[in-house]
Amino acid sequence: MKCAIYRRVSTDEQAEKGFSLENQLLRLQAFAESQGWEVVHDYMDDGYSGKNMNRPQIKRMLHDLKLNKFDVVLVYRLDRFTRSVKDLNDLLEVFKENEVDFKSATESIDTSTATGRMILNMMVSTAQWERETISERVKDVVRKKKDLGLISTGYPPYGYAMNDGVISQVPHEVEIVKFVFEKAKVYGFQKISKLLNEQGLVTRNGTKWLISTASRIAHNPFYSGEMRYKRDGETSTVPINVEGYEPVITKEEHKEVLKAIKKRNRNQTRAKSNEVYPFSGIILCPECGHPMKGTRVSSRGYYYKYYRCDRASDHFCNGKLIRYEKLDKAFAEYIHDAFQIDRIEIKEETNTKDIQREIKRCKSKIERLKDLYVDGDISKKKYKNDVGELNEKIYDLEQKLLSAENKISHDHIRENLKRLSEFWGLIDDNTKMESIRGVFDTITVEIQGNDVVITDHTLL
Repeated sequence: MKCAIYRRVSTDEQAEKGFSLENQLLRLQAFAESQGWEVVHDYMDDGYSGKNMNRPQIKRMLHDLKLNKFDVVLVYRLDRFTRSVKDLNDLLEVFKENEVDFKSATESIDTSTATGRMILNMMVSTAQWERETISERVKDVVRKKKDLGLISTGYPPYGYAMNDGVISQVPHEVEIVKFVFEKAKVYGFQKISKLLNEQGLVTRNGTKWLISTASRIAHNPFYSGEMRYKRDGETSTVPINVEGYEPVITKEEHKEVLKAIKKRNRNQTRAKSNEVYPFSGIILCPECGHPMKGTRVSSRGYYYKYYRCDRASDHFCNGKLIRYEKLDKAFAEYIHDAFQIDRIEIKEETNTKDIQREIKRCKSKIERLKDLYVDGDISKKKYKNDVGELNEKIYDLEQKLLSAENKISHDHIRENLKRLSEFWGLIDDNTKMESIRGVFDTITVEIQGNDVVITDHTLL
């Protein structure tokens, strides 16, 4: 009798309970040997929830089943196969239609009788009920804690520590929090993070201070006695009700800080609203290769326009600023060189279908991670990290897809460059920006003494 074994595990935690893929394999092989069955296929879904059928290997098994590749499907335990009554009945119907038996190595299951099928349904119903009950219980506990102003996780914000349900301030961290609030009245978060890093101070994880890290502290109501959370799609705050809690600043002080931040942001937005940087996001940093963006630098009451590495604001790059006028001149010289125009190479056409398929795969992984998180099979930290990485990948793929779908012809590129070379000194910054973004993907530069020289480029 030809046997197909199916194994599944959701998390490393299940491995600790004896459900590891290796343990399942040993038990299944031993059981098959005891029955005189020949194991011809091994289907393994690693890191997938049993909540639904969105699992690659179980789909492959069903495909092979219809091709009569085996006579029986063997699982270690029923909940390794499915936790859904509906899915179980659908599967059993497919098994019956194709005359394939279903067996569990650790449970007495007989699908050949009505009583056996009823018992099987009851077992799966219990597993589904347990999963849904645990999920609901976790959500209820988290919601109840937040309603009461209690911390629902063991990780309070920077400046605080939680031990046995009692929260306390971490003195050296609280001093930094106070520093952030004090400086936020007059400085932006770029300046604040720079000041912290210059003092050799690090975050709780031992990393450099980022603009976003300082900003989160300044905007977090936790430090003034309230906790923010979302419920029914709306953000609310409740007074913190945890033993040992003490605010870092008063609510009135926090309001003043937020008011100062809002006023400063409004002024900066108004000042920058008419500024255009044609090469922003296109030019690559000579130091680290990351995109550079336009910025203003004040000196003796005057403002000057520069391009600055995108990573410099978080102190990950020490590359020099590039004067707006120098880059503008360098580009004019670059496109005036007929040889540069003649040797432009057009990238091969990108296969948009491959990109679309990869985006779809990434989105499916995110949905799978959501199921695992709701089931309690992965931690919140792992969920956020993995989803964050996948969203970044999706963003990059979507940008690549957008670029591929907006490709322009070889002749069009040459015509654009020719027009630019003729009229560069006469057109305004908005027209320059539109023209550059219509042709170039990246532009590589070098700083040679006091000069900026364009050395390479890539096209859309």
